[in-house]
Amino acid sequence: MDNDDAVRNLPIYKAAMNDDWDSVEHIFDMYPDKLDAKITVWWETPLHIAIGTNSSHLFVNKIIERIVSVDVQKLRTKSLWGNTALHYAAKIGNTIDAKLLVSKDPSITQINNKDGHTALKLAAKYGRLETLWYLLDVTMDEPGEDGTSPYSGVSGADLITLTLTAGFCDVALYLVKRYPDSVTQKDREGQTALQVLATKPHVFPSGSPLLFYQHIIYAWIPVNLEKSSDHLLASFVSKFILLVVPGTKDIYNMKPRHVQTLKLVERMCSIVIEKGSHAIAWDVLGTAVSTAVKNGIYELIKVCVETYPDIVWYEDEGLYLFLSAIKYRQEKVFNLVYQMTGNKVFAATTNPNGDNPLHIAGRLSPLPRLKTVSGALLQMQRELQWFKEVEKHVEPLYKDALNKDHKTPRMVFTEEHKDLLEEGETWMKDTSSSSTVVGALVVTMAFAAAFTVPGGNNSDGLPFFLSDRTFLLFIVSDAIALFASTNSVLMFLAILTSRYAEEDFFYALPKRMMIALVSLFLSLATTMIAFSATLALLLRKEISWIAAPVILFASVPVTLFAMLQFPLLVELVYSTYGSIFKKKMYG
Repeated sequence: MDNDDAVRNLPIYKAAMNDDWDSVEHIFDMYPDKLDAKITVWWETPLHIAIGTNSSHLFVNKIIERIVSVDVQKLRTKSLWGNTALHYAAKIGNTIDAKLLVSKDPSITQINNKDGHTALKLAAKYGRLETLWYLLDVTMDEPGEDGTSPYSGVSGADLITLTLTAGFCDVALYLVKRYPDSVTQKDREGQTALQVLATKPHVFPSGSPLLFYQHIIYAWIPVNLEKSSDHLLASFVSKFILLVVPGTKDIYNMKPRHVQTLKLVERMCSIVIEKGSHAIAWDVLGTAVSTAVKNGIYELIKVCVETYPDIVWYEDEGLYLFLSAIKYRQEKVFNLVYQMTGNKVFAATTNPNGDNPLHIAGRLSPLPRLKTVSGALLQMQRELQWFKEVEKHVEPLYKDALNKDHKTPRMVFTEEHKDLLEEGETWMKDTSSSSTVVGALVVTMAFAAAFTVPGGNNSDGLPFFLSDRTFLLFIVSDAIALFASTNSVLMFLAILTSRYAEEDFFYALPKRMMIALVSLFLSLATTMIAFSATLALLLRKEISWIAAPVILFASVPVTLFAMLQFPLLVELVYSTYGSIFKKKMYG
């Protein structure tokens, strides 16, 4: 086309954009060929433009009537990239106009664009769920322009993988049930549906972290994907939970998605085994498992291993499943495989670099996994935990074995974690130095306050308010503040003077930091209590209402400290005293 046509047809373009049929109807009366004319440099017709707005429904209705009255085949006019108007409707999620198009030309659903995509595949690619479900109903399982069905071969695999990429596991489950052969087919990227699913942690329970109370709500939410006689009861219970516990809508929507995903994995694995071919099972399940290890999706691995136990010996980058879990620091996968197969998975296996399992554990964790815990201290601690856990299970000769670089596992660990060790030392010293100043100030204030009590002393040296309960609160709070702040200063000094050896990061340093932080918080809280008690003693006869605002303002710094430091403290406690290696958690 002449690019100048884009300028000459600008009124039609604007009318299509603004759903203004009346302003251009006379143009189509005079020039019927403009009904499917290419009015943009991308060869788009008025119908393409109007459908692409997803709002010019009147314009679409009118122009389709005109086109059908002239030649229904003109509904299939393609843009520069081979897209029909239905492709545009699929991309934008315009289900209303898609239905109108298909009602006039049912076979338009089988047309591919230049990328080999039908409108159905574009709806999946762009995540248009409503349009996708509609096109699934009207797209036929028969050869299209390329001679293949949209549901078979590479096209069928493409459709499922695009659906999974969009997170529509319910649609994928529907496709797998109707077209089981597509499970073992590979898409144009060379991936199977199960392998693509293994890259989507968020659709599995393990990839959707919940708080403690959210876990309880999650466990109580009933899921009934099949409409059985218990469905009404399940629906009632669900609505009751949503009503009684606010903020549970996301969890309520999450659980059915997880259940559907697990059913999808089970169905795909059973289809693979039904093929009766080791080569197919090895390829489809093996690639999925190796991908799932990297993403920590133990649920998918569990189903695959239960379906075909030998898959634990699938080799990826020279590593078997258990060793791959160590390399990528996926503790849930590690726990799962340990429980299902035992220590035999370690049996005398090495990778191409000559590393045994303990060498692998000694290497620095991949950065995304390292960043799952905050701060160099906890990161170093987590690395030591992995090394020691693997060390428990390897053969004794492995502990001092040399790799091809003539290094023992401990030498590898020291070399790989040199920078992290320095970062941890710097962070601990900086934190301790700053906190020691605060602790020392509290010690000074608490010590001085003990000898300059509010109200002064009588001739016998006894405080005037000695018999007052508020004074007792002051003196007890001040004493606790003095002891706690002194304790925090001593702990921070112990951290500053530590030798910062690798082993210190495993238990000694985190324990000292926990004690120091708790002591510092306690000293600040009791200092504020002592201050409030002093004001109450001195001013209560003159200003009786002073207690409430004093307590309110005194709680502000304590609350701020708790909000800023409590997450670190919780993480320290969990990381030090809680174990990430739980061998019986998946029984």
